[in-house]
Amino acid sequence: MSETSMNGPSMTGAGERLEIGAAEYRQRRERLGARLQEEGLDAVCVFGPVRVAYLSGFFYSPTERPIALVLTARGQLAALLPRLEVSHFQQQGPELDDLAVYAEYPGGGEGLHPLSVLRALLGRMGLLGGRIGADLDGYEHRWGYRGRALSSVLGQPVRADVALIDDLRMVKSDAEIALMREACRWGDCAHRLMQDAIGVGGDELLVSHGASLAATRELLRELGERYVPKSREGLPANAMFIRGANTAHPHGLHQAGAVQAGDVLVTGAYGVVGGYESELERTMIVGEPSAEFQRYFGAMLAAQQVGFGALRPGRTCAEVEGDVRRFIREELGLDALVRHHTGHAFGLEGHEHPFLDLDDLTVIEAGMVFSIEPGLYVPGLAGFRHSDTLLVTPHGSERLSLYPRDLEALTVPDLPA
Repeated sequence: MSETSMNGPSMTGAGERLEIGAAEYRQRRERLGARLQEEGLDAVCVFGPVRVAYLSGFFYSPTERPIALVLTARGQLAALLPRLEVSHFQQQGPELDDLAVYAEYPGGGEGLHPLSVLRALLGRMGLLGGRIGADLDGYEHRWGYRGRALSSVLGQPVRADVALIDDLRMVKSDAEIALMREACRWGDCAHRLMQDAIGVGGDELLVSHGASLAATRELLRELGERYVPKSREGLPANAMFIRGANTAHPHGLHQAGAVQAGDVLVTGAYGVVGGYESELERTMIVGEPSAEFQRYFGAMLAAQQVGFGALRPGRTCAEVEGDVRRFIREELGLDALVRHHTGHAFGLEGHEHPFLDLDDLTVIEAGMVFSIEPGLYVPGLAGFRHSDTLLVTPHGSERLSLYPRDLEALTVPDLPA
């Protein structure tokens, strides 16, 4: 099958499908092959589902059945697939130099564990005894999977290092940025629909899911066949909120009961386009904000603004975090209310390396995408957190999530839903 016919051209034009094209997947594999040569490795086995998708364009639902790509330093590409995924890979993925297919996990009556089939594939490719790398030393233990480490199956050392691939993912291409920019647009849309639907007596889950479905309908209507789903689960436009003192937990779960006047709301919204995500979070209030609320809201907003200004190429992630934490400690006197670092990179996953953290010394480069989301959490009262998607530019950063940040725009009238 032809890579170009399966994946289409690179995502650049307004009328083209919103996905990464075959040429970019090929370039990613070439970059990884060059890295293998630099590291003195003959091949790499790739087990992580997101990394498989990043290198091949094959998006799938991970189960107990191992899937792996094998890429050699010379550019050969092979795969280990369960029988039920072969046609699916052929529909999405590139042409392979070799393919190993197993019946089922744990064996499907053939008595062969999938990793023993992978060992045979590596032997057929002349790689046994060579210098083999991997993102993980074997398949992830999910959905009841039990299997030995790859190094144990091969009877030789394996250099397991997620950085082999994940370092390549840090700086986004123009096509990736375009997809994330579009995802931000639909995250903003979902949040607007949700905010407009929130009222006294409304239910967290029903309002959240209703707005997500309404935004998804709008996305599908506008984008039509340009939108290409990359998952069996979830919606391409999503919004949610939690309320009251529950927001003092940074990752609080939904609660039963209705929205009340005076509730603080912490929201989350995102879009997913071509497999790439956005991030948007806001702190809101139902009805007239108290002086206490205004104090903490203003402090949080100021801390986020410091984060915006601190994010630029040439600095380390730790320096950005240091600026924000110093401001919160020395200017606001609220360091005791901090529960997490300032932000994280993301793209195909909601959280990716690197992190805006005091112990992350990664140097920031143009093309990286981060969340900026310093939070202040007041026990018994509420949490205060905005999060925005920021693209690092050659001279600073650009905010891709454009939803309003000010208190007036985020005050919900205390009227019935």
